[in-house]
Amino acid sequence: MRSKQAIFLSIVFLGIVCVVASLYIQNLYFLRVSTLAVITAILAVSVNLLVGYTGQISLGHAGFYGIGAYSFALLTTHLNWPIWLSFLTAFILSGLMGLVLGLPTTKLKGHFLGIATLGFGIIVNVVLNNWISITGGPVGIRNIPIPSVFGISLQYENYFLSFTVACLLIIILLVYFVISSAIGRAWRCIKRDEISAEVSGINVYGYKLLAFSLSGGIAGIAGSLYASFMTFVSPEAFDSNQSITIITTVILGGAGTLVGPLLGTGIITVLNESLRDFQELRLIIYGLLLVVFIVFMPQGIYLFIKERAKSLWMPKKQKNLIPRGQKQTKEVDQ
Repeated sequence: MRSKQAIFLSIVFLGIVCVVASLYIQNLYFLRVSTLAVITAILAVSVNLLVGYTGQISLGHAGFYGIGAYSFALLTTHLNWPIWLSFLTAFILSGLMGLVLGLPTTKLKGHFLGIATLGFGIIVNVVLNNWISITGGPVGIRNIPIPSVFGISLQYENYFLSFTVACLLIIILLVYFVISSAIGRAWRCIKRDEISAEVSGINVYGYKLLAFSLSGGIAGIAGSLYASFMTFVSPEAFDSNQSITIITTVILGGAGTLVGPLLGTGIITVLNESLRDFQELRLIIYGLLLVVFIVFMPQGIYLFIKERAKSLWMPKKQKNLIPRGQKQTKEVDQ
């Protein structure tokens, strides 16, 4: 119980420090890159909720991301809805689309589920490109209003970065409470063995639908933040390449952990900025990274570092907890 309280307080403390620190950043380039990285981190958290905690493969999260962005853009520019109501509506619509996608696909497993979710992402991108009367087609939607918080406009990038960090903090806390509850325990049980979970009385189908819905809703929030920050959206930002990048981010950092998606986002952001002049090689490098880390660090960088740190810091006396007789027996059996 104390460890959970310590984790909760640590998350809150670090989040508040980051929110305050972002107000003092002066470099405009760093502010812009950091804001987009935080938005990407929110999207990575949404993918991790589905992939890391329930074991469901998702290759179409750019679809939810795009639905959230375009919902926010259309509601604020075409219908003149209040910005906060548009944020909430984008979250609900993306969550409902997650539910709709989950209804037929949660019974699929492995690469079948991956192909189905990839198809969903492609369909959404095609709709955004071709429904010109609503989405503007390839031209997109412009002049999206910038939100205000307590009467303070977020047009200054320091303020917007603080706002996105605060949103990321709230979402991480939400995910932390969910995975620490009975819902999270049911998800982990489903990830380990669906048959055992079903025999134990867990509603596997219902819990999977909940994961799809919540994951889609959080991705919609990321899309809304992206639209309000860029003040412009177009379909090219929500293609299958974006889905591949995000799932690479989650696997690279460490799926099934709170820190993993954040660490992965940081690494991918640095790679993106380093390879800005070699965009055609980006996906090739992502693919190579994915293969290397699945082979050598299948648990992700965060868990790899955590295990190595434990092995280095653990006192030698604690490394040999097995009684001598049992240890000898184990060696003989091997």
